[in-house]
Amino acid sequence: MRTHRIIAVLVVMIFVGINAFLFSDYFRLHKVNLVTQRGDVYELKVEIAEKMREKQKGLMFRKRLDVGRGMLFVYSKSVIPNFWMKNTLVPLDMIFIGADLKVKYIHEKVPPCKTEICQTYSPYMPVQYVLEVPGGYSYLFKIKPGDRLEFVDPVDS
Repeated sequence: MRTHRIIAVLVVMIFVGINAFLFSDYFRLHKVNLVTQRGDVYELKVEIAEKMREKQKGLMFRKRLDVGRGMLFVYSKSVIPNFWMKNTLVPLDMIFIGADLKVKYIHEKVPPCKTEICQTYSPYMPVQYVLEVPGGYSYLFKIKPGDRLEFVDPVDS
């Protein structure tokens, strides 16, 4: 009987350890920089959304998003994506970035959607990346079209 308890405790410990290892921020966060035309560099730690399911969920149900954090949506080719704020609880800036890694367009301080029908947000031209950061980030750090994204950690695509 005692042996069964020890084995059960070990199995639970292994399961918890594996989950902590697999789902820790170390594996989910990548470093990117936003580099302004003025030469300022702002480091961000971002979650990567490459798969359709990750893109559909985005930052839904997050109660907060700290400055210096965000989500980077990665597309295999340039597209004109549509974003909405359904079930997103915090305002966001959506920074649309081209295949050349330059900022093309920014939707600032997009409010959460509290109804069933939500407005959509898109760039006016094809982009390959969309960076979502806390609402007001672009204004605070003076991020503008023409600034560029720089990958610090490699992102598999």
